[in-house]
Amino acid sequence: MEDLQRLVIEHGCQKLMARYCLHLDHLELDQFAGLWAPDGIYKPAAASEPIVGRTAILEWAHAYPKHRLGRHLSANEVVEVIDREHATGTSYAVVFREPDPRPGVLSARVTPRSVAEYTDEFRLTPEGWRFASRVYRINFLQAEESNRPAG
Repeated sequence: MEDLQRLVIEHGCQKLMARYCLHLDHLELDQFAGLWAPDGIYKPAAASEPIVGRTAILEWAHAYPKHRLGRHLSANEVVEVIDREHATGTSYAVVFREPDPRPGVLSARVTPRSVAEYTDEFRLTPEGWRFASRVYRINFLQAEESNRPAG
């Protein structure tokens, strides 16, 4: 595979990683679900089972809390190209969250809520690059939101 083709694939997959954060943070639910292949798999850390299929992912997104303000900062995005139609990737997200946003009032919660780690499989579809699978786990969580005892 040519270097330019590899870069195009890496860039397309990294855009998915960034758009995941953008669409979720701005509650752009159709665009969020559209990041997956129609038969894609999504496994949020808090879900006991993976969510399978774009329709089910959209239903999950509609149930996502709308009253809080969140911002995901995606970092350390690494994409490994397998072939012209498949790639894998990993990234981290530092997540800030204001549980009680008020218009015109800046949040004083400047400490990140959590750090998440994503493991991705990408597939080229007729719509372009999409998540075939996205699994995440939380590595760090603020003490007040954790079920782990302090100390």
